[in-house]
Amino acid sequence: MDMAPINNIQQRGMKRSSAKKIPELEDHDIHPTTGFLPSAPLPLQRLPKYYEPWEVVLDDLQRLLLAGRLRERVRAIPPLDTTLLSTRREWQRAYLVLSFLGQGYIWGKNQDAEEKVPKCIAIPWLRACDELELKPIITYAAVELYNFKLLDPSGPWDLSNMCILHTFSGGMDEAWFFLVSIAIEAAGAPALPAILKALHAVEDEDLKSLSEALSVIADVTEKITGILKKMYEKTDAHIFFNRVRPYMNGWEKAENLPNGVLYEGVLSTKRGVPNGIHTDAGIYGKYAGGSAGQSSLIHVLDCALDVTHKPMPGSDPTKQVNFIHEMRNYMPGPHKKFVYAVADSYSIKDYITNLPSKTAGVADLVHLFNKCVDGMKAFRNTHIQMVSVYIVSQANKFKEVGSAGVPPQVQSERLQNGLLARGTGGTNLIPFLKQSRDETDAAKIAKS
Repeated sequence: MDMAPINNIQQRGMKRSSAKKIPELEDHDIHPTTGFLPSAPLPLQRLPKYYEPWEVVLDDLQRLLLAGRLRERVRAIPPLDTTLLSTRREWQRAYLVLSFLGQGYIWGKNQDAEEKVPKCIAIPWLRACDELELKPIITYAAVELYNFKLLDPSGPWDLSNMCILHTFSGGMDEAWFFLVSIAIEAAGAPALPAILKALHAVEDEDLKSLSEALSVIADVTEKITGILKKMYEKTDAHIFFNRVRPYMNGWEKAENLPNGVLYEGVLSTKRGVPNGIHTDAGIYGKYAGGSAGQSSLIHVLDCALDVTHKPMPGSDPTKQVNFIHEMRNYMPGPHKKFVYAVADSYSIKDYITNLPSKTAGVADLVHLFNKCVDGMKAFRNTHIQMVSVYIVSQANKFKEVGSAGVPPQVQSERLQNGLLARGTGGTNLIPFLKQSRDETDAAKIAKS
């Protein structure tokens, strides 16, 4: 079928004077074949020798948590100068190391939450955050983007050739939990140049290129859904809920940390601290925990497909933004900028919708666009099912029998804080996920 360019711009309600900017991958620290995952070089596995005091504590993280001695070891770390960090990979590695140490320090293992991060890691942690435009809390970037290596550097970027660098529990279940998301990022990478190709196709009125790009995006959405389902293979729900998830929690809405966490010795930052309380000892900050909702890949797919997420009913009227949009603030700066750049560029959906119905190839474009949306809907449906297994059902068991080995005070805090029924980012999980799924479905183009 002929899918040659269409030149009737006025009939489609588009004008050259309204041309929009299309972002470039290389301007946003994005690799054309590995996407948001670092490539050439891969994430560092060790910082320069000067930073061994951080690294050796991370080496012993699981043992120190088990013995209840992590906080003691962290407080003994000498102050280190971050000006010796020179490359982007070094800053990313520093952020990963300090995030694991800081998160472990706050939550301990079956211990009461600690309100203060000691200055020996708080000061460099905030400096790394300033450098990378990240938040001083465990994020998707720390546990996924900067936390893997390839078993064979020349091998495939998939689950058969990836391993995780660091976990809190030291177990396979946690490693697999992280690896599945990393594999999704790798499988989703081809969608990024395809999205830019689609935007250029809209600008150039090239229906053939647009069809090719949408075919790639549709294939990606199918693949990432298949990878997500692999979570069941090696991550046990009980282990995830009780031994992994607690370390992913944040302190934005924690009742036992009403002021958030004090970053000792931090008196100012380049980008400020939201909801921050400044004291002579440092700054209190409130942040949501690590979440798959911080994946830039999913956000970019949403933006490219015109998926609109609205505030949930009963949400904070002073914010009036969806939780998904809040999670963009937890992405590395260049990735966040790319998400917004795609959102601000051409609307693929509007372009296809406004094409004359008799135009050759329009029906195929509508089908392909809707196939992409259906792929994202299937991905979110799978996520809902997984949350029911890994969180909701486990939360119900926790409420019924408690958690063996968890002190009553800690159990009480978890129940009071709603950590069992909510996501690590602070959302009321199932209603939020169902709304996101329905909003995705609503993005489809109505067939005439």
